[in-house]
Amino acid sequence: MEKIIIGLLYLYGASAAIAALYFNYLFAVEKGFMAWLLFGEIIATLQGLIWPLYYFQIL
Repeated sequence: MEKIIIGLLYLYGASAAIAALYFNYLFAVEKGFMAWLLFGEIIATLQGLIWPLYYFQIL
């Protein structure tokens, strides 16, 4: 059971990393590079960590 949970955490971590890249790209394109450089990296990366909420339109 422990190996299954660890495997699921690795899978979620990998998907969160991909989602963070995607949200960072969207933020930079929509708001501009300077806005992304100042605040966007933090905001978009946090969005990437909770990507299922955005995918299922909860937030």
